[in-house]
Amino acid sequence: MTLVITTHRLPEPSMTIAITPQGAISSENAHMLHERVIAVLAATRPQRIVVDLRAVPSIDEAGVDALRAVQDVASAQGARLVLADPDPRVRELLRHSGLTQLSDAPVRV
Repeated sequence: MTLVITTHRLPEPSMTIAITPQGAISSENAHMLHERVIAVLAATRPQRIVVDLRAVPSIDEAGVDALRAVQDVASAQGARLVLADPDPRVRELLRHSGLTQLSDAPVRV
């Protein structure tokens, strides 16, 4: 399955960008997500980046590593990375991997 990633600004007072991957995130394409988040940080200087995971049926360790890496980069630039609406299996894997910035409240993307 091909990974497609879309990006748009959310209608919020603060600069918030939504990044929406669609498809499984694996070692073959995790770099695409990493590169997109880095590009968004460079181009827009957002206060918050919401990675909407509702269309991601699975993620492997390379995908988790990419999310961890962009979390570190975003934090260093003063932005907060939020992971929104993951599939229950993806949520459990993220939780076990120590990625705790999951959004408990629904995020409108």
